[in-house]
Amino acid sequence: MNIKCIKCGKNDAVSMGLCDDCMTQALMLKLQPIQLTTCRKCNGVMVGKHWIYNFSPKDAESLAKKSVSLNESKFELDSVNLIDLSLERETARGVVSYSGSDGVHGEQVVDIPVLIGSISCPRCNKISGSSYEAIVQVRPSSGKMSQIFEQALALTIDFANKSANSKSNRYIMKQHDVQGGYDMYLGSKSFAESIVGRVTSSFFCEVTKTKKMFGREGGYDTYRYTYLVKIIDYERGSVLYINDHEYIVSSISQSAIKVISIDDGMPIQFTRSEFLHSRVRLSEMKAEVSEYIVITANQNEAILMDEAGKQITLQISVTGKENVALFKYKEKYYYTEQ
Repeated sequence: MNIKCIKCGKNDAVSMGLCDDCMTQALMLKLQPIQLTTCRKCNGVMVGKHWIYNFSPKDAESLAKKSVSLNESKFELDSVNLIDLSLERETARGVVSYSGSDGVHGEQVVDIPVLIGSISCPRCNKISGSSYEAIVQVRPSSGKMSQIFEQALALTIDFANKSANSKSNRYIMKQHDVQGGYDMYLGSKSFAESIVGRVTSSFFCEVTKTKKMFGREGGYDTYRYTYLVKIIDYERGSVLYINDHEYIVSSISQSAIKVISIDDGMPIQFTRSEFLHSRVRLSEMKAEVSEYIVITANQNEAILMDEAGKQITLQISVTGKENVALFKYKEKYYYTEQ
């Protein structure tokens, strides 16, 4: 036989001698308004001390729990889960979970008032005030608009524009061509670093990061960061002086640069770290790169012919190849397998 509610005497008791209806009345919930601040320009919402630009009811649950209290000591508040929050109607609906002293749990749906203030958020203040936190400067190491540089720049601009978010600090304040390259003024350091990371993952480049203090905010020094990204864009056949030795550039990948030594004709590979920690100077000279047809070849010698029909004999091993590329520099031929 089920025990009846000790208060109403009609319904079955579920906890501490009370039925569901009487237990709800005994809870004596006290509701205080949830206080939120919205941005009048972008509709961002400040929860506590933090701005949220993709706001959802879940973001306000910490405030909702503080807005709900119990006047009955026999019950304990477990959680408050918001299922709806309307800034227009200034109300929030939540499910209050509680438990009695006998361990029985219950739930009650409540409507919590919402008080809304309105100001301009720091991000919008930065944008309207032409403020930025970082600059990404993209430059060609060769000093000219090479094909490699144009590819790297196109990737940089495309990634930045697609990654920009008008509802966060990932905004582009301005971007434009400058003499010798391209500049992007960005809303945050983290946005700049994501752009730089995308470029370095695809191209062989050198990154120099600097910072300069420009003010104080909330009692802390604030800085502007500059990322100078130099795209290593030397063309095939370019002549470099690396640590005072002369080399011909044969190829460049994302992680390394391959060169041919002028001294002995040997191929050498420099990793990104090795190259960037070397003394490098671009020569005004350049090797001529030409394609040759292999006429005959053995292990030690090959007879080759260029497009004009001129034949040359070199002490190289190209067995099994039909075509090869040669670098001609100072009347001497150089060859390396690609």
